Amino acid sequence: MIIFETMKVFLLNIVFLLLAVGVFSQIDEIDNYEFLINESATGHYISNDFFYKWDTLYVRTSRNHPLNLADTQIICLRSPEYSKFQLPVRGKVISEFGWRGRRIHTGIDIKLNKGDSVFCSFDGIVRISRYLSGYGNTVVVRHFNGIETLYAHLSKRLVDVNDTVKAGQVIGLGGRTGRATTDHLHFEARFKEQPFNPRLIIDFDNYTFKNDTLLLTSETFKLDRKRSYNVKTFTHNGEKIHIVQKGDTLYSIARKHNITVEKLCAANNISENKILKIGEKIIIPQSF
Repeated sequence: MIIFETMKVFLLNIVFLLLAVGVFSQIDEIDNYEFLINESATGHYISNDFFYKWDTLYVRTSRNHPLNLADTQIICLRSPEYSKFQLPVRGKVISEFGWRGRRIHTGIDIKLNKGDSVFCSFDGIVRISRYLSGYGNTVVVRHFNGIETLYAHLSKRLVDVNDTVKAGQVIGLGGRTGRATTDHLHFEARFKEQPFNPRLIIDFDNYTFKNDTLLLTSETFKLDRKRSYNVKTFTHNGEKIHIVQKGDTLYSIARKHNITVEKLCAANNISENKILKIGEKIIIPQSF
């Protein structure tokens, strides 16, 4: 009996010690937000998806299959309480979401210079702040609607796990840590650990936010090799722009947009013999 009581006291002391050094702090921190669900009448907005697998070490806990949603999931990206949005970094997209050879590129790469400020896109709480193989210095923020954004290859992280962060807050500095060949930000959007194209929520070409509501279905998370995830055309300053894809020619682009090759070349000040490069932006003149 004496031995049992001694062991009980010893184990309790260990638990109190762990609490003191913050090992269990992630559980305490998350519990503090449960009142938001119970007090929705006060105007607080938080989704039950916010509490999905709060792991502070890994981006996803298993190599599970693509998320299977029985119904369309309606995600409120901005609410009256959480209305702010900030572009993570203002720069040129140098790599899109989707298949890259035999590997899946689960985010969008944006060019920056080492030391550039990287901003949190929406209000939320830091779930991960650590160095990860491949990603380098990484910050993952879970937002109150259950969506997560990931910021990788940082030269320096400026936030810690369980920090509450605001849209527009600097959470790190740009760099090329991890598996990276140039200074850039690898930016991801995820829901319940599964990545989806960040272009569904952000217009990276015009540096704007797309919609207040996001509709997610099972198709959103299916990564088909035959499917193109790149946005082929967009409008910028009133001009229609086509992003060159694999297999594109001046003739195929002109035919697709119902214009002549001569007009296409004149609008872009190029010759009909120009060799197009994947990712190159071609101005599409009006057809009339």
